[in-house]
Amino acid sequence: MGFWLFVIISIGSIPLAGAMARERSRSSRAWFWIAVVVGPLAPLMLLILGMRSARPRPVEAG
Repeated sequence: MGFWLFVIISIGSIPLAGAMARERSRSSRAWFWIAVVVGPLAPLMLLILGMRSARPRPVEAG
């Protein structure tokens, strides 16, 4: 039972990761395949990464 639950959640995370990537201005195709490989961890990674910034921030000398 547990294995099938994991499979269903993993399959459900694939379109979820693609939609989340589009909302965050990231490559939905890349995140689709990342979700295929890592399963339900992909949406969690997208939550941690957040929005993609348009310009990289300059590194300030400390």
